[in-house]
Amino acid sequence: MKNFSDYGIFIPSGTSGHIRLTCPQCSPNRKKKYERCLSVDIDEGVWYCQHCGWHGGLGGTKKDAEKAERVFQKPHFVQSEITDKRVLDWFAGRGISAATLSAFHIKSGQAWMHGKNGGGETNTIQFPFYLGGEVVNVKYRTGDKRFRQEKNARKCLYNFDMAMTSTSDRLLICEGEMDCLALYEAGFRGVVSVPDGAPPADAKSYSTKFEFLEGAKQLFDKFKWIVLAVDNDAPGKKLEDELSRRLGKQRCLRVAWPNGCKDANDVLVQHGKDTLYSCIMNAELYPIDGVKSVIDLWGAMFDLRHRPPQPGAEIGWENGHGLLNIETGQMTVVTGIPSHGKSTYIDALRVNLFRDYGWPSAVFSPENWPSEDHLRNLVCMYCHRDYYELTDDELYNELYAVKDAFFFIQPERDDDMMNVDTILSRAKDLVYRNGIKVLIIDPWNEVEHSIPAGQREDQYISIQLAKIRRFARVHGVHIFIIAHPRTLEKNKDGEYPVPTAYDIAGGAMWRNKADNILCVFRPDVKSGAVEVHIQKIRFRRNGKAGAMLRYVYHVGTYAYIDKGSVE
Repeated sequence: MKNFSDYGIFIPSGTSGHIRLTCPQCSPNRKKKYERCLSVDIDEGVWYCQHCGWHGGLGGTKKDAEKAERVFQKPHFVQSEITDKRVLDWFAGRGISAATLSAFHIKSGQAWMHGKNGGGETNTIQFPFYLGGEVVNVKYRTGDKRFRQEKNARKCLYNFDMAMTSTSDRLLICEGEMDCLALYEAGFRGVVSVPDGAPPADAKSYSTKFEFLEGAKQLFDKFKWIVLAVDNDAPGKKLEDELSRRLGKQRCLRVAWPNGCKDANDVLVQHGKDTLYSCIMNAELYPIDGVKSVIDLWGAMFDLRHRPPQPGAEIGWENGHGLLNIETGQMTVVTGIPSHGKSTYIDALRVNLFRDYGWPSAVFSPENWPSEDHLRNLVCMYCHRDYYELTDDELYNELYAVKDAFFFIQPERDDDMMNVDTILSRAKDLVYRNGIKVLIIDPWNEVEHSIPAGQREDQYISIQLAKIRRFARVHGVHIFIIAHPRTLEKNKDGEYPVPTAYDIAGGAMWRNKADNILCVFRPDVKSGAVEVHIQKIRFRRNGKAGAMLRYVYHVGTYAYIDKGSVE
């Protein structure tokens, strides 16, 4: 029997069930060549491409092809009114009227659902997702709160089409279809729900939870304000934080539900439409940057009881434990003698942050172009293998594993001016679409700088660093800036000293503006020994200034071997 690879379909190792990949038939010739348009059911051994229609099965028979089309066809939804009194009574008990059910085209009926004993046909409530007047997905719910969506369905916001017709200046985002219906009952039309709920509070990687953002920009651009009406629990807080980070806190408002209410539907049931309406209309903006009131800090004071003393992410090597961690919303300056490995060390660090925490990252690094060479190094760091030892199948698997991890910012044309504003603009788009949590500017001297007439270099640097640091705080991104020192003089022993931020042009500003400062130094280039000197830590929770981390660098796999630390 043939394998998927015989058809040019390479399945990542250790995967099962239903996945989406690029199509070997049409993707290489498409503008969106990396769009995952091929749906593969590994267990059934069938596939179907939503773009070109290519389908088949491992058996290669007509029956297999028919099964592929049957498994991956677009959702078909027949509109009909709910007549089952038990279902209508259940909705009525949740404050939802028959008129609202009709407006959302909700129906009830038999559908196949997973269960403790395998699964089978059972009674369900069915919520259709409309996009451009077409049903692109259906979510099924049972009385005992089991959920299922259509296979291969388009991920979009629930109630997208109705929200597009709203004349309000507020778009409400909630966490479930029932909350969406409840807010409709309270008089709101510009209301949508995320399709997959909130990510678990302890989730490290949850990029697929935000696939609905693709193609939703037109909806968000239509509204002045975005009200985050999510659940009052830990997953809801995580969803709120991530949505506000991606959409921009300056236009997001937060809702406070009455005590004892978890979500909008709870408020409707316990307090009625008027109270739910008031909750939304009294939603508050995020605090003004630099200004905090007691009310602003109210929730944070209770969260503080449960916050770990070290909120940042570990760097991935044991020698950094207690001496250095990476917290979003900060700016770290990295300096060092040219060719001592500043860029390579930060690359290894961003690989660790993705492997351990699922943090995607972006880099502006002209010294590492072309990007495929840079990606090769990152892949080697990720899999701890030499690039040329990987087979084609292994390379495919590794690329698939990091497909949501690394992004490269570079000019589209030779005459593009990549100044700080341009880089931050691209990074803002990546925060929205891909949720990046790390941005690297490498090196500073390759950024296009136009110092205004009459402005000193140190004044210019101060303004630009303040702009970068504000971006980090507003968007919840950790920004690394790699800056070369000016020409260094050797000491009396003929050795270069360990550079500091003061050795960078405009040094005092670098020292003052940075939250953290690292120096990557190689005392003996031939031995592969590497020292990372921690020269500044603004907040003690993030590490210890004056400490030094020791490594040995392995050229073939770009790996840093932990050799301890010195405090």
